[in-house]
Amino acid sequence: MQHQWLKWFQGYLIVILKGKRIERLINLSTQRRMQVWNISRFDNQRGRIAIRLADYYQLRPLLKETGCRARIISKHGLPFYFRKAKKRYAFFIGFVGFLVMLFLLSNVIWSIEIEGAENINHVEVLTEAKKLGVEQGKFSFLLDDPNQIQAQLMSRIPEASWIGFKMDGTKAKIRIVEKVMPEVKEDVYARHLVASKSAVVSNIFAERGKPLVSEDDFVRKGDILVSGLIGKEEEPVAVMAQGKIEGEVWYETDVVIPIRRKHAAYTGENHRNFYFMAGDMKLKLWGFKEVPFAQYEVKENPRVWQWKESKLKVGWQTEQLLAVEHTESKVTVDEALQLAKEAAKQDVISKMKQGGYIKEEKVLLQREENDKVYIKFHVVAIEDIAVEQPIFLEGE
Repeated sequence: MQHQWLKWFQGYLIVILKGKRIERLINLSTQRRMQVWNISRFDNQRGRIAIRLADYYQLRPLLKETGCRARIISKHGLPFYFRKAKKRYAFFIGFVGFLVMLFLLSNVIWSIEIEGAENINHVEVLTEAKKLGVEQGKFSFLLDDPNQIQAQLMSRIPEASWIGFKMDGTKAKIRIVEKVMPEVKEDVYARHLVASKSAVVSNIFAERGKPLVSEDDFVRKGDILVSGLIGKEEEPVAVMAQGKIEGEVWYETDVVIPIRRKHAAYTGENHRNFYFMAGDMKLKLWGFKEVPFAQYEVKENPRVWQWKESKLKVGWQTEQLLAVEHTESKVTVDEALQLAKEAAKQDVISKMKQGGYIKEEKVLLQREENDKVYIKFHVVAIEDIAVEQPIFLEGE
């Protein structure tokens, strides 16, 4: 690999040789330590070689000596790039300038995003960040290490328990986690515990208040489970009822599972397009070759900059086309039933109160129609059904 790079830097030529003494010509070249490689013969009087640019000029006397002729068919390497650059000086300078501008624009902080600071003044955060060099229009490569910026922001903003800082392209992101003081829950109002949904009571844990139901009782939504009125009926005392009432809750859920399922998998082939953008204009700079595959997914990665309040946005966009192959598989009825059970469980769990669990499940209806399996599930869940309901006494 190093020799290949050296040949490229020195420059080399691909030459067609013609004559009856080609072998003699090549032998003389190697004796004089000329660098010749990729030697091939077409027939007795024609061949092809690759030769270093500096050695080609020493080849001419040998051509006369052997009676052969040489024709250059291609030129490679850095010296020829310089020759082209001299001929297209303005284009070369413009292209280099364009790359420099792209580099500079891609390293400018165009916007600052603050996440998570609901009770902390954003102006205060931006002011402290500005003192550390984080502001619009500044180059991101001039900033301190992100960990140092995080530490200094945390020392300057005491209301935050954690601050994160990172550069996402041309956007500076500051994420703040505020200090949360423990909430003191005071016994400020009287209340009942009532049923949040219809259920069969399975367990009662009444810490405060008067239980009005027993285990195995059926209750409807809104029924009082634990009363906040205690003492004599003539002169009840209102308290804040506390406790946990677990009940069996019945759910019915319908699930449809397709028997034929389509899948898409990446093949590994890809095609890239590169665009320059200015305002609403989009100019394609790279990727003019025909896309070699028919089915693909497109992933776009735009980099756009806007100078403060200016309406003009400039940047570039990389577009990657990933080749995909679509396949179709068929699940059995048993597999569809298992998938349906999992879907039904997730549906019930999403409706349950936190801490609940599924006690039993049963298939009520199952049928197959139009390449789909239709299933109705009956699920019994155990969960806390108690919710608070304020008590309003006469005269309040």
